[in-house]
Amino acid sequence: MAKSNSTKPAKSKTNSSAKSTTEAANGSSGLAVESAAARTPGVFSTTEIGHVAGDVWGLLVRDGTLTVAAIKKSIDAPGDVVLAAIGWLAREDKLEFLTQGRSVKVSLR
Repeated sequence: MAKSNSTKPAKSKTNSSAKSTTEAANGSSGLAVESAAARTPGVFSTTEIGHVAGDVWGLLVRDGTLTVAAIKKSIDAPGDVVLAAIGWLAREDKLEFLTQGRSVKVSLR
């Protein structure tokens, strides 16, 4: 029992001190979570995905229907983030998809 009691306070103490340090730097707990996610490799922030979704939208407005591969090549962001952004726009019912063979074409509704 002594082990579990000593482990729990240390763990919560570490979490609260890390949280308060991050909150102090950002001024808000909501920003602290997102900022930590933005700095963690392999974790996408909703802010980053939202900005890339805007880039995808603008690209489709300018160039019309494009394949997913062409969108990934045209947007200056990691491919996984571009796909997440396409999913974001699809979830908002902003996109139409047409499958032709092995390629998928994306256009605005």
